[in-house]
Order: sequence, then structure tokens, then C-alpha cells
Amino acid sequence: MAGIKIKIDPVDKILLKRNLNQNGQAQKFFSSEVRRMSDPYVPFQKGPLKNTARVYPNRIEYIQPYARKNYYENKGYGTQGTSKGGLRGKQWVPRMWIDKGKTIVKSVAKFAGGVAK
Repeated sequence: MAGIKIKIDPVDKILLKRNLNQNGQAQKFFSSEVRRMSDPYVPFQKGPLKNTARVYPNRIEYIQPYARKNYYENKGYGTQGTSKGGLRGKQWVPRMWIDKGKTIVKSVAKFAGGVAK
């Protein structure tokens, strides 16, 4: 009877090899992709809201004092606003995810050396 030996790397080593460890390079790449793809959806008058966003490995922070109000209440009346057929308006990240989520998943999978289903 022949014996079979299978050597499997520990989970942490596999995740590290693919940059999938907590707050690793893949997480940073994902956050920056979400920020980049959300840019056309962020309300814009003169630019500070969209231009001062800070990207962290596990979140994107819009630091302007009026960011929360715009996120939940923006009516999209600007020249590129949702009320005029544009993309800019409230809840910009979930709306972007509906349009571009699959593209982001594919790019992160490619970055990590995998394939998106």
C-alpha cells in the first residue's frame, strides 16, 4: 500500500502570500479602488469634499464638516447631479458599488493573484 503525503502551508502563510492578511496590501488596494471609482459620484461644487478624502486600509473618510449631510441629504441639483441625469449625489459609495462593484472585485482578485467568479 502506497502512502500519500500532502503538505499544506498554514492559513496565515497562504493569506500573506496573496496579500490578504488583515489590513494587508489587498485591503489597501480595495479601499483605494473604492475611493477612485466613487470619485465621479461624490457631490462636487468646488472640490474639497471629494479631494480631501482620506483612504485607510479599512475605510474611506471624507473629512469636510459637511460630508455627513451631503452623504445622507444631497439632492443632486449640481451640474453633474443625479437630478439632472448625472452621477453626483447622496449615498455615493453604495450607488457606485451597484455600477462598478464587479469591476472592483475583478481588479482586487487580479491584484491578489486570483480570479473572480
